[in-house]
Amino acid sequence: MNHYSLQVVSFNQLYQDTIDTAIKEYEKFFKVKLFQNVCLIYLNSRQQFDDVIGQKTLPFETAFSTANFIFIMSEDIYEKESNKKFDPQKNLLTIRHEICHKFFQRMAWTTHPVWLNEGTSIYLSGQLKNYKKINKFSNFLLFETSNYIDRQDVYKESGFVVQKIIKKFGKNKFLIFLKSIRSVSDNLEFLKIFNQVYGFELNYDNINKL
Repeated sequence: MNHYSLQVVSFNQLYQDTIDTAIKEYEKFFKVKLFQNVCLIYLNSRQQFDDVIGQKTLPFETAFSTANFIFIMSEDIYEKESNKKFDPQKNLLTIRHEICHKFFQRMAWTTHPVWLNEGTSIYLSGQLKNYKKINKFSNFLLFETSNYIDRQDVYKESGFVVQKIIKKFGKNKFLIFLKSIRSVSDNLEFLKIFNQVYGFELNYDNINKL
């Protein structure tokens, strides 16, 4: 890994306000607080992004969260280093998304299954409006430990699944469920706990019937 300085940019009040507002909203929703303040770090290049994550990233990946850090592509190089057009409002939702990951992990003590983690962040961050509505769920359960499988990704369905579960059964049961998976060791145990909390087997047929 090459050694270099991460980009230093002027203080952005809009980003700070977005972080502050998101944290307050998530504290109210999850009923927990983070252990550390969130630190936003701008990246200069795709190579820096790869080095931070420790593997080659895909062109549409522009942000990443770990510990109390959020790494995000700088606006100056966003379109050059990704395959997306820079959208200020979507960028703010991305920050909200990454902060939500921290609350999910604070609550569930895990980042798995990936579909639940990503789905929670997509739904609570407000990003669902940027996704095409799903009429029939067919792949979200594939994403236990990975975001991408055979040219499919976890983002298409997962947010709508979480939305459906929370709207149908309520926030309190969802929080009980997140606490219940803290000691889960594998997906079979996860599915068992889901059944215990929600009273039905987690599969595509049952989710589509909700």
